[in-house]
Amino acid sequence: MRVLRRYSCLMLMLVCVIILAPCAAAQPRMLLILWHGLAWENVEASPFYTEANMAVAAMNTRFGGGNQISAAYLTIASGSRAFGVENAALMLHTDELLNGLPAGDVYTMRTGRNVFTQEIVNPQIALIINAAAQASYPLPVGALSECLSQSGFTVGVFGNSDLNDQRVRWAGLVGMDSEGKVAEGVVSSELLITDAAYPHGKRTDYQLLFAQIVNAAVDLAIVDLGDPFRLNDMAPYLLPGQYQELKERIAAEAWDLIVSLHQALPETEVLIAAPHPDPFRASQGQWLAPLLLIGREAGLLTSGTTKWPGLVSNIDVAPTILKAFGLDKGSMLGRAVFVKPMEVGDAVSYIKQSEERIFQVHRYRNQVLRWLIGIQIVLYLITLVLLVIPRVLDGRLVRTVQLGLLVCMALPLMLLVLPQGWLWPAVLAVGLFLLDRYVSHILVKIMVIALATAALVAVDILRGSWWMKFSVLGYDPVGGARYYGLGNEYMGILIGSLIMGWAILKDFMKAQTKYALGDLLLFLGFTIVIAAPQWGTNVGGTIAAICGFGAAWQLTHRRLSWLGVILTVVLIGSALAVLMLLDSGRPADLQSHIGQTKSLINREGLAAVKDIIVRKLSTNLRLLRYSIWSRVLIMGIAAMGASLFWPSRYLQWLMQYHINIVIGIAGTLAGTVGALIFNDSGVVAAATCSLYAATTMLAVALSLKHNLLPPQSYIEQDANYH
Repeated sequence: MRVLRRYSCLMLMLVCVIILAPCAAAQPRMLLILWHGLAWENVEASPFYTEANMAVAAMNTRFGGGNQISAAYLTIASGSRAFGVENAALMLHTDELLNGLPAGDVYTMRTGRNVFTQEIVNPQIALIINAAAQASYPLPVGALSECLSQSGFTVGVFGNSDLNDQRVRWAGLVGMDSEGKVAEGVVSSELLITDAAYPHGKRTDYQLLFAQIVNAAVDLAIVDLGDPFRLNDMAPYLLPGQYQELKERIAAEAWDLIVSLHQALPETEVLIAAPHPDPFRASQGQWLAPLLLIGREAGLLTSGTTKWPGLVSNIDVAPTILKAFGLDKGSMLGRAVFVKPMEVGDAVSYIKQSEERIFQVHRYRNQVLRWLIGIQIVLYLITLVLLVIPRVLDGRLVRTVQLGLLVCMALPLMLLVLPQGWLWPAVLAVGLFLLDRYVSHILVKIMVIALATAALVAVDILRGSWWMKFSVLGYDPVGGARYYGLGNEYMGILIGSLIMGWAILKDFMKAQTKYALGDLLLFLGFTIVIAAPQWGTNVGGTIAAICGFGAAWQLTHRRLSWLGVILTVVLIGSALAVLMLLDSGRPADLQSHIGQTKSLINREGLAAVKDIIVRKLSTNLRLLRYSIWSRVLIMGIAAMGASLFWPSRYLQWLMQYHINIVIGIAGTLAGTVGALIFNDSGVVAAATCSLYAATTMLAVALSLKHNLLPPQSYIEQDANYH
């Protein structure tokens, strides 16, 4: 019996060991190295680059708002874009003094929570939580540490970026939990060596830092190198040559530490992140910085957030760490990164070339758009003046203005193909010139431009949207709102151009019911291109397309009725349900926005739906107030309204002789309203969608007003309408 009891006790202990194994510190560890201002020149000087032993990516470092630098680090910790506050990185050991009192006592007084002696605390936690509360999306403070600690893994923080007059502990800020505490680590000034040859007269004691990390019984070690931050903080006071010399020296010492850690912990993955770009890039608004992963195969890092090889987001760092420990990311908006195999040298060269193109588009984007929008508004005003003038003007002047309107309509197509080189826009410009010269009817010109635009936008979506990625009318990877699929600018362009091009074609064909099925299949095909998770992945665009295409199809083949409206609403709901079902069934790393939204609704319920609605409304209201696109939208609507009065009875003339044009305009307006309501930046999509209807109305009105419609054509003219 004694033997049996001993055997039973041994078996019980073995079972406990197996059950509690995930909580043990013997699990594979991971290092997160925070390298403030890391640049590609530092990466290329790395021993890991020479040995071709790392995966790389450019990381978008944008944040939610507030203090820039602290927001960047808090974003790493939250897996969602955070809001920064001043002095957020005031992480202190409980016995360190703050305003003459032990930091542990100050923390307890401010939070009402007790602390243990070995803990590191943040007395600023209330400010950080209050700042995060303004987000209209999930923004859990300390989400990375919370997920790890709840699963039995330990987080340790090491190193500091202290200045002469300020304690700055970025590792502690990234590693703290939701209460602003870290269980293990060393961030005090004992890790610093006084050295007048370094910025702020101090440098990190890398030997002591190495010993602390290697001997720590933690699963995730977050390391703040310190010296790079102090260098960047001092950069405005340094001559360029001195700054470069210090930068190279500090980088070499940092790489020595990382190499030593990798050799001492050969099974440990090392993730090196630059939460904030260097001073030059930050001053230029170039919010991309390197992210490096050592311990896996060499190549390009990418993620489900961007679906863009070599480009990831700062919200992906925390999910990547959690996935390495086999944990779910929860409500974090980012996705774990993975490696696309490639030689390190080729990968870095590819990223640098991509960055150059991205920054070039980003640099000129607003300037080009302001010019284009300004020219469009001026042309609309000139057109309205020509419509109001009571007498018929010389045809050459009117045709010149019409050519300007056609150029405005063709510009989105030219800007789409411009990333392929200047030859493509030049070919389109020559084609436009020949079209204007040898085709007399204005409607034919509009139809050709509109259908060509819709066709090429769809082709680009099917091939991965690579033209769109580098177009000034595409999405901006530096801004970080969208990285793949169909952006709102070209979503509006696709819907508006297809409806108007199709409507004019129907007007020429003089056929309706006979082609009802063909029209339905055409609209269905384009809706799938806009909606499919592997292609357009634009949910708001899907709703706008159903509204616009549905209205146009019903008005052409049936009569628009309340039943038709109800069926449209049911179709929208069904489409959203199918998209959610299909996308949520894909691997999490490959899901698009709609799959993430379904997961968010499953976790948060109606609160998530409310947050989505509030975010969309607030974004659109802000754009209506400040965006240049709101001026285009308002001007386009005003121009269409004014053209109904000059020439007189213009609408009646259109309805009598060109009912399909009226249907196209109505369908475009339905799509415009849908785009405005159901998109985060609906003002942009609505403005680009309405471009084709407004330009068509104005160009045809000019022809009617000034006797430019071709005689003996299928168009019957009535002088009473001039």
